[in-house]
Amino acid sequence: MSYTTRLPDFTKYFPISRRVNDIAKMIPNINGAYPQKSKYVNMQHYYQNRDVLLPYVLNKQPHPVSLKQLALYYDDDRAFTSSKIIQSANFVRNEIIIRIAHTIFKLQNLPFELVNNYHLVQVYESYYDIFDRFRRLPEIKSLQDNDKFVEFANGILSDYNVLNLPHLIMGALESRILNLFPQAEMDELLSELLRARISRRLMVEEHLSLTSNFSHGREKNRIVFGDIFKTCNAKEYLLNASKMCEDFVKIEYGPTATLPDFIIEGDDDLSFFFLPGHLTYLLGEILRNSYEATIKEAIRKGLHKPDRIKVTIVRNEQSHIFRISDRGGGVVFNHNATDSLNLWSFGKSVDLAKKSLDNFHKLPEFQSDNIYEARRMLANGDNGINSINSKTTFENTSLSNMIEGNLGNKGNFYNKYESSLIDMLKRLPRYKLGVGLALCKVYADYWNGDLNVHSIDGYGTDTVLKLGNLMYLTDKLQLDKV
Repeated sequence: MSYTTRLPDFTKYFPISRRVNDIAKMIPNINGAYPQKSKYVNMQHYYQNRDVLLPYVLNKQPHPVSLKQLALYYDDDRAFTSSKIIQSANFVRNEIIIRIAHTIFKLQNLPFELVNNYHLVQVYESYYDIFDRFRRLPEIKSLQDNDKFVEFANGILSDYNVLNLPHLIMGALESRILNLFPQAEMDELLSELLRARISRRLMVEEHLSLTSNFSHGREKNRIVFGDIFKTCNAKEYLLNASKMCEDFVKIEYGPTATLPDFIIEGDDDLSFFFLPGHLTYLLGEILRNSYEATIKEAIRKGLHKPDRIKVTIVRNEQSHIFRISDRGGGVVFNHNATDSLNLWSFGKSVDLAKKSLDNFHKLPEFQSDNIYEARRMLANGDNGINSINSKTTFENTSLSNMIEGNLGNKGNFYNKYESSLIDMLKRLPRYKLGVGLALCKVYADYWNGDLNVHSIDGYGTDTVLKLGNLMYLTDKLQLDKV
């Protein structure tokens, strides 16, 4: 079985011609800093930064921001004015250019064979595409300019760039299988890229929120977080995550399957400001593991009813803590430090990477031919990614092996900014991706928290999720971590 991606047939993009005149027409474009309509990363444009990228990388640095600045962009009061909306737009525009330029430069300092992996090349080209589109935007000088900027930014968040997250992970898995990069260095690289991705998206989404508030006549921001952060009731989110897991159990074991009792104790009245999509993913992914282990242990022991799953909620001034306790037999490490490392790794061992990648190949949610095909379709007036989801479009991708459905409504899937994250959560239970805890740890760390697993072989597991209280350090300046 071939686990890695079958490369596209690049000859359909660059047909060979023996005519000198035809070749000559291509020379000016090849020598450009970033050839428009480029079909794949090549050595000609990959390192050509002198005229385009280096001015942003060498002369400017990204600004660390606090939560308060994220919402208000250096304003001391919460009153909305047109000048503040315009200031916010220009801050986002300039900051995205600088930040993504630094990310591109970091990728260029990696081994070329690594970044030229089929999936990672999609990420690289997507980042360069975003950089190139942002840098060509003129300065925002009026509310009419801002309206155009909002439309542009909303498109960036919801078009083919939504597939960068799965591409990053699949690229890491393939690189591990092909031994292109050390496992520990790959984990560090992905964690850094994911944190940077979260920060960039938050900046854009927060400006969209502020513009919406202003356009609807709101004179003041209600809280320092705008509208993308919500008051999240811990018990409600836990019950929703539990319901999703129970649905998975019924899919896997039948509608009459006996379910474990789900108990919530401690500070079960906790409500706190957080990003709803991130909280949904964190609690859902952790509970998936507990439900799966608990059901399998009950079957192994021949129990009439699976043991309970209990969540204890604790809060203090700085953090909100969720301890998820199950009696699912524990995580078996076989006294091997490598097994423990794999729990938090995106690269995995070669065998585990093959299994994870094989399951990624079976998920239609992350199918895309490539960024160039998506660009072509959008340029022709087809601005819905759902239309790209056809079997023939994916024949040259790593996801062409199998098309199968998953749980959840796909109708407005690509209209959600964190769609790829939530869709990984809603995958069918038999598709084990092996990167859930690794992703959760990155997201928990981003929000000034942590994730730890304490397991007793043969008994059960306590998974402890800590999330920083966003109201505690609203003035703390941080870069790529809020």
